[in-house]
Amino acid sequence: MNSVAPSTGPHDRRPPLLSLILCSRNDGYMGNARWRLETALNYVCERVHALGRAEDVEVLVSDWGSEVPLREAVSLEPAAACVVSFLTVPPALARELQRDSPFPEVLALNAAARRAHGDYIGRIDQDTLVGERFLRWFFEMVERTGALDAEATKPETAMFFAKRRSIPYHFAAASPSLRSVTRFVTLFGRALAVWRGNPITGDVFWTSYVGIWLAHRNLWHECGGYDERLIYYNWMETEMICRLGSRCTMVDLGELTDDDFYHLEHYHPRTKLTGRRHPVKNAAVNLALPHDVFHPNTDAWGLRDYPLTLQRGLSAARAGKSAVEARRFREDAAFIAAMGRLAWGIVYDPAVAFLTVQYRVASRRIQVVWRELRGQPITEWAGAVWRLWNTRSAARRR
Repeated sequence: MNSVAPSTGPHDRRPPLLSLILCSRNDGYMGNARWRLETALNYVCERVHALGRAEDVEVLVSDWGSEVPLREAVSLEPAAACVVSFLTVPPALARELQRDSPFPEVLALNAAARRAHGDYIGRIDQDTLVGERFLRWFFEMVERTGALDAEATKPETAMFFAKRRSIPYHFAAASPSLRSVTRFVTLFGRALAVWRGNPITGDVFWTSYVGIWLAHRNLWHECGGYDERLIYYNWMETEMICRLGSRCTMVDLGELTDDDFYHLEHYHPRTKLTGRRHPVKNAAVNLALPHDVFHPNTDAWGLRDYPLTLQRGLSAARAGKSAVEARRFREDAAFIAAMGRLAWGIVYDPAVAFLTVQYRVASRRIQVVWRELRGQPITEWAGAVWRLWNTRSAARRR
């Protein structure tokens, strides 16, 4: 395997071991998107600093077409300001490249991957929290000698995929403080539901919602990253994994870290009652078909030929001691209120869903009965309903 030299950038330190890449835009997508991004960035950087590994991690945010750049809008804690960098793609260029796609993640993520410095590149969502268990596992994995496991899998030729847990909507929608989010994950993280699979593929774990998609930088560069034709929604990781599958071993990272990734949910739990509006989707990937094209992009993949540079994030001003104490009191009160909203939602939403379903079932049945009774004398209604009931009951038994 040929080694790929790290790209140049605003770094005056040795190359990190891990680059976390994500993409976003300053557009208020599905609620308070900027808060979700801030929380994800500050959360992982707080964990990194707690482990004393700030020199070993970089976080790159590909800012796709923001009118007001995220670098100027996102408030980073001091721990994050020295780890997070932004790659700003100007609005005019973004509109030109994305064509009719509302948000081409493959282009934005490839641009970040192309400029990443880390030995390993891990893709996360802009609203996914990366936990300490994963970080500890990662550093142990890359710093110990020998194979990854009993199957003699080398980390440099392995693919790692983990699913994610879901922080409930009613808690996340309140935009709680970082301290409150950290407390919530500490108390309830391992009890949160994991998105388990994808019924289209028979629930193959690496086709599910991504917690992290991680591989050595050489693999990203050799295969050209994401297929840049997939500018719509879904299947990007699956397609890339299928291409790498002929040369690499897939590892279920969720099993090794207990799915230590937490998505700040922005879909209301009752959204499925009215249906979700998705943008145009990429074509589904057939896992059974061979993937003969290993590098589907040109050599200029990742916006190589555009003069884009990485810039550090801006640190939020430090508050005085009295202000910090007052803020913590407010945060504690807000945390209690958020937990109350969550408890109410746990009871209320299933009740509304149940009643909605029952109402729809009853409405359909009334319509069927009315079509059967219409035009018949009222004296025949009881018999007609009885015959209809028996017919449907017999059909169900069959």
